[in-house]
Amino acid sequence: MAFEHGQIAFYAYAVPPSEYTSLPPGAKAYLLPNTYYDILVNPLNTTFGFNPFQFQEVRFALNYIVNRTYFVDSILHGYGIPTISLYAGEPDVIHLQQTLSKYANVHYNFTYANETIYKVLTAHGAKYINGQWYYNGKPITVYVFVRTDATVRREYAQYFITQLQKLGFTVQQIQGNLQKEISVVYGSDPANTTWNILIEAWGGTYGYYDSSLAVGLYSTLGASDPFSSYYGLSMGTYNDTRYESSLLLKEANELDNLSLIIAQSQFTSAQEYYQIYNKIVELGINMSVRIGLGMSLTPIYALSNINGVYPSFAQSTLLSFQTYYSITNGSYPNVTIGVRYLSQGSANPGAGFTDAYTDEIGNALFTPSSLTVPGSGYPVPFIYTYKIVNITPHAVVSVPSNALWWNPTTQQITKVSPNTTAQMAVIYNLAPLFNNDKWADGQNITLADIIYEYIVASEMSLNSSNPIYDSTASSVYAPALQTIKGFKIINSSAIEIWGNDWFFDPTEAVVSLFGSFNPLGYALAGGGYFPWQMYVGMKDVVAQGKAAWSEGAAQSKGIDWLNLVSPTDIGYITSALQNASATGYIPKSLQIVENLSGITLVTPQEAKAGYEAAINFMKTYGNGLIGDGPYILVAWNPSASPPYAKLIRNPYFHLVPPSNALALPTMYSVSLSIPSTVSPGQTLTGTVMGTPAGSTTAIPTPNAVVNIELLYPNGSIISGYQLMTNSSGQFTFTVPSSLSPGSYLLSVSAYSNTSILINPVTYTLVVLPSITTTTSTTTSTTTTTSTTTTTSVSTSLSTTTITSVSTVISTVVSTIVSTVVSSASNIGYIAVIVVLIIIIIALAVLLFRRR
Repeated sequence: MAFEHGQIAFYAYAVPPSEYTSLPPGAKAYLLPNTYYDILVNPLNTTFGFNPFQFQEVRFALNYIVNRTYFVDSILHGYGIPTISLYAGEPDVIHLQQTLSKYANVHYNFTYANETIYKVLTAHGAKYINGQWYYNGKPITVYVFVRTDATVRREYAQYFITQLQKLGFTVQQIQGNLQKEISVVYGSDPANTTWNILIEAWGGTYGYYDSSLAVGLYSTLGASDPFSSYYGLSMGTYNDTRYESSLLLKEANELDNLSLIIAQSQFTSAQEYYQIYNKIVELGINMSVRIGLGMSLTPIYALSNINGVYPSFAQSTLLSFQTYYSITNGSYPNVTIGVRYLSQGSANPGAGFTDAYTDEIGNALFTPSSLTVPGSGYPVPFIYTYKIVNITPHAVVSVPSNALWWNPTTQQITKVSPNTTAQMAVIYNLAPLFNNDKWADGQNITLADIIYEYIVASEMSLNSSNPIYDSTASSVYAPALQTIKGFKIINSSAIEIWGNDWFFDPTEAVVSLFGSFNPLGYALAGGGYFPWQMYVGMKDVVAQGKAAWSEGAAQSKGIDWLNLVSPTDIGYITSALQNASATGYIPKSLQIVENLSGITLVTPQEAKAGYEAAINFMKTYGNGLIGDGPYILVAWNPSASPPYAKLIRNPYFHLVPPSNALALPTMYSVSLSIPSTVSPGQTLTGTVMGTPAGSTTAIPTPNAVVNIELLYPNGSIISGYQLMTNSSGQFTFTVPSSLSPGSYLLSVSAYSNTSILINPVTYTLVVLPSITTTTSTTTSTTTTTSTTTTTSVSTSLSTTTITSVSTVISTVVSTIVSTVVSSASNIGYIAVIVVLIIIIIALAVLLFRRR
């Protein structure tokens, strides 16, 4: 309503079009893969009753009742891509097709699901009486958590509940918002809780090389799963191996072992990487703890006069760093942006920033070490320049004996062990950051800040005896930190890092290695960059048991979840910094780095100045979010009506993103002309149309990549092709001359380097046999010869239709969803002041990581 009346420039989340009664004149629609939806299933036999989903066959049978077509067509109103896995629309879908095609025939089939569940449950002592399930004389009750504050999730939950009831289960709803969801589901022990089913929504799931999505959400390494392995804990906190079936534990261990190979770069080629990757995804699908539904492409609207908005595929939001950056260069006096909440979690770089709302404000306050191309998710180094000294898939790069590392056994910085080797060595020059940016409190950014983040991350992750250790943080950061094999200070702005973060794409390898060295920030795209003095204060608060990095640790200890906008926690940190300032305290670990490297990182005077600047900032603005981004948070009022945050331009920020990080996306649609029947060797013609961001007009797109897969009716792949459109946006495909008669599927998608959204359409291809006929020709000499003529038989068949590849069932197809995109075509001039206002209305929610 606020947007319809022009009170806000845009509402930061996707709203189903049916929710709008009208739109302001000229409203621009930004289409992007903004929210991934799935069903989270508790696979443990909980203490509160008989959990039917402890059996993997029952969990997998849910795939046949989730009805992904209904979800996309009726719940998302056609704006979406259905999927059985964690992946929809991403570039990795191309490489995962060998696995995804195995499940092409998994579609809505209530009868099959019902028969499977009946067979399994009765074999384990359950009784089906008068259409209802019972165990030990009691109804089998399924507890479904329903997000009452999220339109899409609430509506689909009601549909799914009816499916469960049709199966004969008694259903009990647990209603609540994100905070309650985090507490009831993610913050509880799955073996001793009262939930079975949760409709999840995640943002920021889109990426160019996105194995971390499967590693983080299929395995226990991301601290997000309701089961344990020998490598990770349930929800990052609970050891539930004794409650798990032997099959679940076996698969969890296998999955986590494979995930560690990916996380620790133990593969040696792109081929091996994708083989492992496919195994992880196949295990995840078969375990059916997370059951894919689809990726939303619901448009997000902005007023006609708002330019410079960047729909970030990788962050699934309009409130990306690039958007905030363009706003800082604008000329409007202010911009008011509507958000659902200021926060539904906590803002701290250890294990805070777990919710979309906190993260989206954080995108304005913290500068990422790397950006992503908005329409592809491809990484772009930002705050540094770099030189690759050595890179190899094998750990044979010698780490010099004077290199340093955090020794998790001694829990201090030491020289590396003799004969230490790594896969790569990279020199990072941070002069671009140091020369063009400062902390929001006015202090210089230095190598001390970069190195101390590595130290703090190691302290909280690598040794459980450390006073600031947190098991949730360890689950997230330890695998990355363990790849770091050493570092060496080159000069005041450059550092060389050795690590086992090899990747077959050097740019990705460089970005990943630096991210492993500075991993904090949890789901925040900006990372965990703070002045090192702020980490001194946060560490003191955690070590004294006044607050905890993660919500799980906070709940178990009955203390605060450390929050840098909480007056209580800000008071604790301020007091700690005052004590440190009085003595000019410099952490021992930084002093060791100085002694071992022979380079001064910080003087007592600089330490004291940093403490005083941070204290003054917190006293002035009431928060500890002292970042290095384009904005400063100067007001945070969750008690107002409506609650609001006020951000002003950071006068110290003068970084300029690379041009490819400011390339606006284009949405592509494919049309391929296929007659009712074709013959081997026949050529087909298609066209790719692109709708640039900021436009409502689709135009033929030259030089677009066209990816084509020829499939059997069951979805298995016959062959794949990559083509390029010509200057008119057209492409041609020739039916293989060796193709046998029959019915086939042709999956077609189009993309470019700056706009990669794999949204395949699938056509039926009916190939008829060639018929050989013989005609007689009489010559003047009366000699008779035979001439062979090849023709194809044309019959009247049904017309070609189109569907998403994920829902292909034999030769049954559905209509392609046409999408319209319009967005800002150039970097706009918007604002010096941004006010974020909460609009308290029950609209569809866009969630980042955990929504």
